[in-house]
Amino acid sequence: MIPTIPVLLAPANLTKHLKVFLDKIQWREKSKLIARYTQISVSQTASGDQSTFQHNNNNDNNSTQPLYQDGHDLTLYMAMALLPVQALASIHNPGENQRISLWHILQDPSSPLASLEWPESLSDPSAQKSIFLTWMHPNTFATPRHLLAQTPLEKLQKSIADFLTPFLQSWANEKPTCDNSNDKSNNNNNKNDQLSLELLPQLIASISQKWEHYSDFTLLPPSSFLTPPWPVVLKQLEEQDQAEGHKNGIMARWESLIQEALNSSHIARKAIIPVHDVLRRPQIRPLTGDWRLHNQYKAWVEQDQGLLEHQDIGNTLGKDDANACSNDLANTTPGNADTTAPTKENFSQAYWAETCQNHVWYRWAPMFTMFSAGNITEKERVAKSRPIFDARGKTVVDLYAGIGYFALVYLVHAGAKTVHACEWNPWSVQGLLQGAIKNEISYKVYHGGATGFADQNSKDQRNEQSFEHGHVSRPSHGKKPKEYGQLVVYPGDNSQWIGFFENQAHHINLGLIPSAEPGWVLGVRALCPKEGGYLHVHHNIRVGEEETFKSYLLKSLHELFANWKQDSSWSLNIRHMENVKSFAPMVFHYVVDVECRPQITLSSSIS
Repeated sequence: MIPTIPVLLAPANLTKHLKVFLDKIQWREKSKLIARYTQISVSQTASGDQSTFQHNNNNDNNSTQPLYQDGHDLTLYMAMALLPVQALASIHNPGENQRISLWHILQDPSSPLASLEWPESLSDPSAQKSIFLTWMHPNTFATPRHLLAQTPLEKLQKSIADFLTPFLQSWANEKPTCDNSNDKSNNNNNKNDQLSLELLPQLIASISQKWEHYSDFTLLPPSSFLTPPWPVVLKQLEEQDQAEGHKNGIMARWESLIQEALNSSHIARKAIIPVHDVLRRPQIRPLTGDWRLHNQYKAWVEQDQGLLEHQDIGNTLGKDDANACSNDLANTTPGNADTTAPTKENFSQAYWAETCQNHVWYRWAPMFTMFSAGNITEKERVAKSRPIFDARGKTVVDLYAGIGYFALVYLVHAGAKTVHACEWNPWSVQGLLQGAIKNEISYKVYHGGATGFADQNSKDQRNEQSFEHGHVSRPSHGKKPKEYGQLVVYPGDNSQWIGFFENQAHHINLGLIPSAEPGWVLGVRALCPKEGGYLHVHHNIRVGEEETFKSYLLKSLHELFANWKQDSSWSLNIRHMENVKSFAPMVFHYVVDVECRPQITLSSSIS
């Protein structure tokens, strides 16, 4: 039979009150899922297991849908579907053309509707007797069909409920063994005593309602499937799967249904990134999909909190492969990050996710780098920056490029001629290069250590470095492809590469949080001394301390200009302060646009 859904029929004068109430208890998640009942007249012709439903907007004599019940004129009624459907699964389906009044349902204390606290406008018996519950096929609604489609969350909840129901019933019916000498058996029996169908509502209710979804990759919140009793249930599934020799593929089916519901091949659970980790390495637990080199770290049940064990490439690859990891990037890795620098072979052995935001493609290795979805507003601001700070044909320096959050935007949308991108995490560097290829941007990447002196020897230093070019072929699509500027990538510590772009830039992006202050001096040194430009300073600021930070920033920059430009007369003006996102309670991530102009530029513009 074609599935049906529960629908409430209410008089027009009660529709608003009922809508607000159903939205509040999350039983009616699609606000436009409403239709005048006179437009829903159903005629059903059964043929075996097939049923045909038709719309009938006329109140003719051929309609099999009675428009009156218990003295109530249903031509003045509105119909609204109750979603998710499983919320009312325990209420008996009245069947075709049958309706039960809300008042009648509330007389049954076991009804899920009886346990709700109804608002005063809907608690009067006369009002409740005028509201009816019926069951209809989705095609009976004149509203667009997508409004009745299951959301990913609803699909996930239903799939999990259908999958777990037979297991919970089976575990609850298992009889304890008579041999009390086997402690392990007794422990298993005690655990099974706790597993029953009564746990299903609690399990479904604890499923995370939000997640991060990209092309074929979904990142679940830290608590996903870790809230009790999930660990016990998942552990029991794994043990039963192993006991059966995986012949029934219990865990394989479990992973498949999660993938289908979330429309992702690769699913992982994230954890909070340690503040002390200078590389900002993500902590995630792979759950489904082929993670290639890191399949050994897949687990649904956490045994410990060591979620960074995969970061040690040496331990992951083994002794022979670890000896091959001899890359100069290891010498430029800052701080206390004890990792063996990866090789090109390592990059090919990892899973790479990708996503497209505002027509810009990004690629990253989730096991080693994170994707910050929260800075999309700042990326859009840079893309539409021409009226504010025109970067067309200009030179840009991104001192903390990451996988290219802003470097790629400056090339694709802002029209920059050259973007010098510094990044010390080798996995982020590789993501930046893959993103450049995906966006059809030509690039040049330097290798080897740099001395970093800004003087007459800069050209000689540049000649001594080894670099590789990435020329991207642009296939013809019937129109001339768009030409972008060039991306120049400097792996390692940005201070070691300053001699390659000092006194050249018109825009400097300082995108390190919680503070990019270590890079302020590099930003000042990179600015073109004749034209000046903009410093785009990222910083986390506590509520109420905005003006204090702006004063401190300008004071610090004046000192840096006097020291490195040998000119204290530079004009520094904060043109804009953008609130990007919340970082912590009472702390926000800001970007401060500081326009920096030398006095000679201002004098010539006035004259």
